[in-house]
Amino acid sequence: MRAGPVLTVVAERSFDRVYLFATPKTAEISEQTVDAITERHPGVKATILEVPLKDPTNYLGILRQLRSHFKSLNAAHPDAAYSISVSSGTPHMHACWLLLAASGEIPATILQSSPPEFVPEGRSLVREVDIHQKDFPTITRPVDGPEPEEDEEATIAAACRDLGIVGEDPAFQKSLREAFIYSQYDDFHVLLLGETGSGKEHFAQFIHHLGPRAGRPLVIVNCSSIPENLVESQLFGHRKGSFTGATGDHDGKFKTADRGVLFLDEIGELPLPAQAKLLRVLDQGEIEPVGSTRPVKVDVRVIAATHRNLREMVAAGTFREDLYQRFGSSIAIPPLRSRKVDVPPLAAHFLSTWNARHQHQKRLSAPAINELVCYPWPGNVRELRRVIQQSAMLAPGKVITPEDLRFETPIRTNPMSALPDPCEGFKLIDFLDEIKLRMVQRAMELGGDVQARAAKLLGLTPQAVNQFFKSRNL
Repeated sequence: MRAGPVLTVVAERSFDRVYLFATPKTAEISEQTVDAITERHPGVKATILEVPLKDPTNYLGILRQLRSHFKSLNAAHPDAAYSISVSSGTPHMHACWLLLAASGEIPATILQSSPPEFVPEGRSLVREVDIHQKDFPTITRPVDGPEPEEDEEATIAAACRDLGIVGEDPAFQKSLREAFIYSQYDDFHVLLLGETGSGKEHFAQFIHHLGPRAGRPLVIVNCSSIPENLVESQLFGHRKGSFTGATGDHDGKFKTADRGVLFLDEIGELPLPAQAKLLRVLDQGEIEPVGSTRPVKVDVRVIAATHRNLREMVAAGTFREDLYQRFGSSIAIPPLRSRKVDVPPLAAHFLSTWNARHQHQKRLSAPAINELVCYPWPGNVRELRRVIQQSAMLAPGKVITPEDLRFETPIRTNPMSALPDPCEGFKLIDFLDEIKLRMVQRAMELGGDVQARAAKLLGLTPQAVNQFFKSRNL
């Protein structure tokens, strides 16, 4: 049986490693090629890199995937000499490889293999393509600068539509953009910081959806739900007979997520021994199942999340500092109470989803939307979804009014109950000044640190807010 283009190149050239870039449609033949390389050339390590494109003719999508993969490869092998074979794969991928190589963005030798019937006897079936000779056009447009902002925004917006993520608040959009950037760097583990119910799992799905491993599994683990004595077994696996009840081998979550992404929700709940083992996985890519003395190699990107203050836990000795530092990227997800602008569209989204599922046509009245905006949302987006669903179920008519909203706590408490009792030494002027400062600071937070927005929230002019800060040297 005649060798295909990849096997021909591997047979005639010397390589330590071979990477096959596979789309979902070529995954099966790529697996067969890896098996053939392993069998015929045992000294060559062959690896498949996923290119999870819904449209394999999308040049921009292909370029982004190839760039992302090469960044990871170059970081792992900074001194390597690269070759690119363009005899297999799609014409669209060939074109992208040629553009990246011709521009100098990827310093590589282009290799082309030919069928034996087109090659004179005694000559090599593989030849180098000199893309810098005068017959090839010169690429003058710089391709290593920032990509157009509109393309980035379109990619983020499309991913949000696919995943049901809603939010236009500036701070929330900033967090989404950070997640988009980090998704492209496959060798970075990400830490998501945010209150319970703020959407950390959605951010994990967003990063997985846009990253190079989108075609591989996303395994979700809630660390707080695992009994302490079973944490290591659940995460790293165990061998038969390693403890009472271990009636067979168990792979564990890391092995299940091999070549994919593992989302560790509430990582702050992990006991210290499990933290030490997790650090080893992040540093060396190895797990050691309970009851085994042999490490097992895994290739897993980890996204972790917590609602706790890990810095304080590090200071208290309940969270390892080296593990905390090992996460190269962190994203702070703002709570819903600081995203008031997002409450109406989120409520509309949840209600639309509920209507479609149950074949209803209920809607929120304007006063009901106003009540939702004024509510502090201690349970964040998760609580908003519950309130909308429960209110829609129990509302007697098609229009959901403020009286139909099912909050767990009153929307407003009596503000008089929060006032201190006057006593000897109490200074009303100082108390009022402190209240003014807190209200202005809160308005700035809600207004994205823009004085004009804060002034509108406070019923003041921008000049008055500016003068307030000047008078206090802020």
